[in-house]
Amino acid sequence: MSRNGLLPGVLFCALVFVCAISLARLIAAPARIGDAKTDQEVLKADADCNAAELRGDIKAMDACETDDFTHTHASGEVEYKPGYLKGVGSGEHKFLTLDKTDVHVRSYNGDSAVVESHIHLRANNSGRIADVNNQLITVWVKQQGKWREAAWFAVGLRNPGAQAAEKK
Repeated sequence: MSRNGLLPGVLFCALVFVCAISLARLIAAPARIGDAKTDQEVLKADADCNAAELRGDIKAMDACETDDFTHTHASGEVEYKPGYLKGVGSGEHKFLTLDKTDVHVRSYNGDSAVVESHIHLRANNSGRIADVNNQLITVWVKQQGKWREAAWFAVGLRNPGAQAAEKK
């Protein structure tokens, strides 16, 4: 093969190699396409919804939660929106404190987000005071231009002080 015939083959192989590397990077790239403005909107909606829970404001809670909202307690009990709102509205579940720390948000494509945090909550559950530390994940979706909470999922922490020390 002549020298002039080899050059186009080498260039073609180099082009295929570069395209393959670019495609591999694109496929391996994380799906997160959030931005700071979206993340802040979600954090504000999260804070507003938590404030409504502390006030026992059922109307505000109804507005900030999706119709298919689920609240999964650290005990594993799952409450669906109607039952959960009924419990808060009747005073059966009365939140005394909802203190979040180590809050992180990841938003995706401007219409969904996950908020992770540590939460110390105190609640009066039918006269029984619960004082717990949980790892909390909430899922948020944008519906008709408004951020709404689709799911709350808590996992009890056995020794939150030890976990904080491990992170350092």
